[in-house]
Amino acid sequence: MNKRFIAAILIAILFFTPTEVLAVDYDITNVDIHAYLQPNGNVTVQEQHTYAFSGTFGGMIRELIPKEGTEIVQLEAFEGNNPLPIETDQTEHRIHREGNDETVTMDLHYEIKNGVDVYADVAEFHWPFFDKGNQSTYENLTIYVYPPTPTTSVIAYGYDEAYKTENVSEGGIVQFAMGEVPRKRNGDIRVAYNKELFPAGTQISNKRMHDEIVADKQALIDAEVSRTERRELLSSIGLVIVPIFAFIFLFVLFKAWLESKRSKKALIRELSYSNVVPKATLSLPIMICYMNFQQFLPETIVAALLDLVRKGHVKKVENDRFRLVNQNGMQKHEQKLVKWLFTEIGSESEFSFDDIATYLKNKNNHKTYQELKANWEQAVREDLKEAGMYKNKGKYRFMIGFISFLLVPFIILFAVHGLMALMILSLVICFSLLLFAICYYPRTVKGLKLTLEWRHFKQQYPTIMESTWHTLTEDEKMRAFILGLGMKDKNITKKNESLVQTFQASGAPSTTAYGFDPTFLIIAAAATSNFRNAEQNAGIHGSSGSFTGGGSGAGGGGGGSGAF
Repeated sequence: MNKRFIAAILIAILFFTPTEVLAVDYDITNVDIHAYLQPNGNVTVQEQHTYAFSGTFGGMIRELIPKEGTEIVQLEAFEGNNPLPIETDQTEHRIHREGNDETVTMDLHYEIKNGVDVYADVAEFHWPFFDKGNQSTYENLTIYVYPPTPTTSVIAYGYDEAYKTENVSEGGIVQFAMGEVPRKRNGDIRVAYNKELFPAGTQISNKRMHDEIVADKQALIDAEVSRTERRELLSSIGLVIVPIFAFIFLFVLFKAWLESKRSKKALIRELSYSNVVPKATLSLPIMICYMNFQQFLPETIVAALLDLVRKGHVKKVENDRFRLVNQNGMQKHEQKLVKWLFTEIGSESEFSFDDIATYLKNKNNHKTYQELKANWEQAVREDLKEAGMYKNKGKYRFMIGFISFLLVPFIILFAVHGLMALMILSLVICFSLLLFAICYYPRTVKGLKLTLEWRHFKQQYPTIMESTWHTLTEDEKMRAFILGLGMKDKNITKKNESLVQTFQASGAPSTTAYGFDPTFLIIAAAATSNFRNAEQNAGIHGSSGSFTGGGSGAGGGGGGSGAF
């Protein structure tokens, strides 16, 4: 169970780890944006971006997505007083400035046509300079909005990342000091002045908007108050809920540990470990699958093939060729293995390792290879399930899994309301309960007994004396070799090699007299390499990636930054 638990955690870590890799390593350390509102309703914008590049770079990327009914024109880029070339593809602009390991400050100048919306009583500049399609973090972002002429009548506020960042200074200049803005966030700004400041602007509606804009700002404030109240309530609930679920998790863990300890303690008193190699109560491939936590390695296939040799179903003709001689009494998984190796890959009831490479040269055979391999693995698992090695805890595991999902709504609410500590704790507990429900397969008395016997064997076998090895039967020696191979146990394999070498050096007439053909050591290594190569050749590999733009800000506008 421990290995299953750890493996599931590692898979989850890999699954949730971001895989996006940027081609250029950079930080945007500072961004200043100055928006000068013009009497005719246009907006002159000056942006200054400071990039700290690591390694080689080609320049800066700035995406500018205009709102509906507006247009961005006269885009220019400078470094100091030096103009920089711009390559434009629709809304994406690449400012070329090559270098290596530098901090570079680049200025952008452009105009937004019809950027100010003029109504019957007020004129507003409602604009998204970035949106959630932005792929870069701004470490320090400040936006300034300047009226055409000084004024004292100003309504200013921001949404999302720009909320509560506004500051109105003398003359009606509005500063939005946002500080750090993470990637993939929205942050629209909204500033309204008297209509009289825009005498040349085109009025888009006779509607009076002053009260509506004020009401919208108040709605944001009211929503924040309600959110704060909900946050406090959720925090109080979380301080009760999270410890309860933590206790449940610790309880089920302790209960499982205690039951396992009691069963093991009672069984240890009964075991005598009289046999060096435990008795064959299960087919070796099933035993290997059981001891390897149902993982199938290339060594598992080789062990299953050699087990057919041990049982007399297959005969070794040459060091790399085998012949099927007897199918009577085969188990289901053995029949599947024979169909895969001898019928499909081999020919005329014979199979060699060279046949694998020949078979897989035809790409049309790759799918069949994987299907027959999967059929054999499934048959081994089915036979393992029928062997009664695990207790039936389906209802209990379902209950634990159901309990884990009860935390999901709280995790979402905690995240939405910024209660990150409670969210992380709840996520860890939920994930841990779910993993427990997935991985909890307590062993029966039969399964636990077999596990203890083979664990004892693995510990004791590497230190076995030559005289003791001599007393083992041919079948015991072969089973010890196959099990060590299938479980990829280096200590058992090394012990087998040293014993064979000792007997050969002693002048023994034949190592087969000791039940162990030394060529099996060479066969096992070659076979493992062949099956591992086959897995790579028959596998399916591929990757893909894409870059999506933004446009999720006010009026469909937005933008973002990057580098190349």
